Amino acid sequence: MSSLAILVAAAAAGFTVAHWLKLPVIPLLVLFGFSLSHSGLVADAAALENLLGLGLAFLVYSAGIELNPRRFEGKLDAVLWTSMLQFSALAVSGYGLALLLGFDHHSALCLGGALGTSSTLVVIHQLQRRIGSLRAYGRLAIGVLLAQDLAIIIAIVVLMSVPGGMISLGKGLAALVSLGGVAFFTQKRLFPWIVKQTKLDDEILLLILLSTLFVFAGMADFLGLPFAVGAFFAGFSLSSFPVNGVARSLLTSLTSFFRALFFTALGAMVEFPDPMLMMKALAFIVLVLAVTPPLVTAVVEWKGGLSSRNAITSGLLLAQTSEFSLVIGLYALHMDRIPSQVMSVITLIAVTTMTITPLIASNGVASWLLQFHPVRRRLRTVTDLRDHVLMLGLGSEGMHVARPLRDAGHQVVVVDHDPVVIGHLEKAGIPCIRGDATDEKVSSRAGFPQAKLILVSLPNVQDALKVLQGSRPPEVPVIVSIF
Repeated sequence: MSSLAILVAAAAAGFTVAHWLKLPVIPLLVLFGFSLSHSGLVADAAALENLLGLGLAFLVYSAGIELNPRRFEGKLDAVLWTSMLQFSALAVSGYGLALLLGFDHHSALCLGGALGTSSTLVVIHQLQRRIGSLRAYGRLAIGVLLAQDLAIIIAIVVLMSVPGGMISLGKGLAALVSLGGVAFFTQKRLFPWIVKQTKLDDEILLLILLSTLFVFAGMADFLGLPFAVGAFFAGFSLSSFPVNGVARSLLTSLTSFFRALFFTALGAMVEFPDPMLMMKALAFIVLVLAVTPPLVTAVVEWKGGLSSRNAITSGLLLAQTSEFSLVIGLYALHMDRIPSQVMSVITLIAVTTMTITPLIASNGVASWLLQFHPVRRRLRTVTDLRDHVLMLGLGSEGMHVARPLRDAGHQVVVVDHDPVVIGHLEKAGIPCIRGDATDEKVSSRAGFPQAKLILVSLPNVQDALKVLQGSRPPEVPVIVSIF
């Protein structure tokens, strides 16, 4: 009991310190847990395992709540292609790299599978911070996460069932489909009816939400499935609107606390890797960061029709491994398929990439990477720029403004740095200049002082402020779209 109390206290302290000092939460929690374990304060293996299991259940449960299939309607083709190619490329390259680094076959399979998925919790958090879940790249990223999580759930069931032969595998997959069907019915029919038609107070709704987790976990156990599968489908059953909003508001504090417990307990369980293992983990981290952004960018630009900036943003958002990689590692470790050192490598990869994502998935990094986009077009020279309508950034709705203005006889010139956007403008016969709208040389080239109207549709508010403060005649009106 004392070990359990110390772990709970450490999780609470780590969460508080991280928010107080504005540090990444996950690595700090893992470090707290590791310090407790190796100082001898936490020695109860049974308590540690129970806490890890409970935290894992809430981790997977909260991830499932965010994965509403309706968010990516119309993007199914792009979602399937992106999730399939990202998972396949990272799993295969991760497996090959693991063999090259001297890991055995089972460890290489586990490492490859762990690299193939992105973190639902990290991506959703970033989308909520930038209000991006309703944008095209956000909807597509959520779809990719759902497809990947379903693939991992299937992989876990296969991993657990294969030792029993083909009959055991068939039973496992049948049980998975049955539980998924119950979750789909609950998501579509039961919970929307409960939220819309009944007037339950928050305490009763919270009890229903928690009961859902344990009911699905119980059904999973009855069907011979891992409890993590039940926890995921429990969350998925709550993912429809407005149920997911209600669930999120009532469960946020609780799920945050149990996620903190999970990563603290995980830190207490893993071994600190030696320098050689750390170098191997670094190689996998570089692989994830080097493969995911360009691959996702190319696929979503090809199949999703996103602009280059949004495609790059999608790639940066998905450039980390998932909480499900930890699930795979824990199950493989429990079944004695991998040694504890491999679990330490998987943990190090997940914690590091989850920590890096908020740093790289920014407008600044996306803009910097945009200059390396392979589809480059030289700046066009647009002559006789006077009394024209200047559009700085096309934005998602810009074409609906540019075409009517041009058809009404106005000269319209667009400045944008996105090569895909430039291509669409050229096909539409709208003069355009490729470059940074906040660059004085580019704005001068676009006739900034001579324009009769300036329309600003830039995703960064600071960029819009630069335009407003730029050198233009005071009588020139400026209309700014604020995201």
